[in-house]
Amino acid sequence: MKRGDFTGLYAKLVAGLLAAIGIMCVMTPNVYAEGEIGNAAQLSEKESFEGYDGGSGISFDGDIDDLSYVPDEDGESDDDEGSVDGYEVYDDAKEAFATTGTGGFVARMYRIVLGREPEQGGYDYWVAKLNNKELGAADIVTEFFGSEEYKNKHKSNAAVVRDFYAAMLERTPDADGLSYWVRRLNVGMTEQAIAAGFVGSTEFAGICGRYGMDPGTVTLKYARDQNYERTYFVYRLYNNCLGRQPETDGLEHWCAKIAAGESGAEIAQGFVFSTEFKRFHTENEDFVKMLYRTILAREAEGQGYTYWVDLLDYTTTRERVFNGFLFSEEFAGQCQVAGINVGNAIYEPDDTDTWRMNIDVLTLCNRERQAAGLSRLKTKEWLWEEVAMVRADEITGYFSHTRPDGRSCWTAYTDAGINYGYSAENIAAGYQDAYAVVNGWMNSSGHRSNILGTSEYLATGLAYDGGRRKHYSQNFMYGSNNWW
Repeated sequence: MKRGDFTGLYAKLVAGLLAAIGIMCVMTPNVYAEGEIGNAAQLSEKESFEGYDGGSGISFDGDIDDLSYVPDEDGESDDDEGSVDGYEVYDDAKEAFATTGTGGFVARMYRIVLGREPEQGGYDYWVAKLNNKELGAADIVTEFFGSEEYKNKHKSNAAVVRDFYAAMLERTPDADGLSYWVRRLNVGMTEQAIAAGFVGSTEFAGICGRYGMDPGTVTLKYARDQNYERTYFVYRLYNNCLGRQPETDGLEHWCAKIAAGESGAEIAQGFVFSTEFKRFHTENEDFVKMLYRTILAREAEGQGYTYWVDLLDYTTTRERVFNGFLFSEEFAGQCQVAGINVGNAIYEPDDTDTWRMNIDVLTLCNRERQAAGLSRLKTKEWLWEEVAMVRADEITGYFSHTRPDGRSCWTAYTDAGINYGYSAENIAAGYQDAYAVVNGWMNSSGHRSNILGTSEYLATGLAYDGGRRKHYSQNFMYGSNNWW
């Protein structure tokens, strides 16, 4: 053998050894096989070789259906991806799961909605539900989005909408679509409303078609998901009247009442004249702004705002102003869109002798103040109802500025939760009408000084004793009470 021939043979041996090493270098280091796995060609680029233990990742032990995940010692995993006979293989995955059929659909929901690979138990559970026809494709979507795991991500409403677009439409939302669905989530509608809106889309039908599934349907379980305009109406009442976000049960309660046929007037009355709202003791100005925002869904305009505030300050109860808003063309139009019956006017105390006395006394006292060059006093219905009427009733049996329980008359204000900077009280009994009682007070220096004093607000209560003798309590107040 010539020297040159030996060298050539040596070179071939080295080349062969290097080639073998090269093959090993491109093998996926975290995959090994033990036992029978069928045709090794099924592993594609993820080659296997017996005895490799230089790391761990995807482990085959027995059949391919037993594919399982073995983490590296350092807890890390490679980013290699591939597929094995209809199964996706992720080195950072806990399992390898089907990419087609119901299994593929379920795995897709895990990755898009929950942002992770499935756990085997959960994966098998949902696949079985689909295969047994217990759930449809749309049901799986709503189950995943409604899961505690998803809710605990505390995503923004915009992020939730983007996830729905990815899961059901396989795209990012356009600006109008994003805004449309975010508005619905903002007022308290649930993710089911989005699913119901997307389930009939051609995009979702196409996704389901790839997995050999029917899109199915979404049955809305909650009244708050059935009609945006209705839910928005209730949301406005919570937000603008009570000054807070609705609690879930409360929102559902009121939306269910509307769905059952309760009128807009009844729903709004339940908020505007609730104990919760009344305790705020809102200024008349704030009351009018609230009605614009809740009933008309807009801000007050100058002329209309001034008109309603003046009525409240000098002549009219909140119930009558409330009815004025309810039976406006604007609210009727909103109710028509939402399928809500406007309903009937609520009771107004305006024509009662007690409210008329309050306004008559206010008018007469303001004449005296204007003659003295002073600004007019205003009235507040809650000052009349919660202090003046209470005190008028008390003095029918105990005519004194001391209350029947021995406390000062000023505790009538604090008992009602009214915050004031200054208060005063005039009382009288036996006078037949407003003219007579105001004349009697004006002819008494102490009472006169209260009428012509520095107060801003006045309310006069009227009550009758057993013999129908009239008793009057005139209660003044100065200072802001706007806790709302």
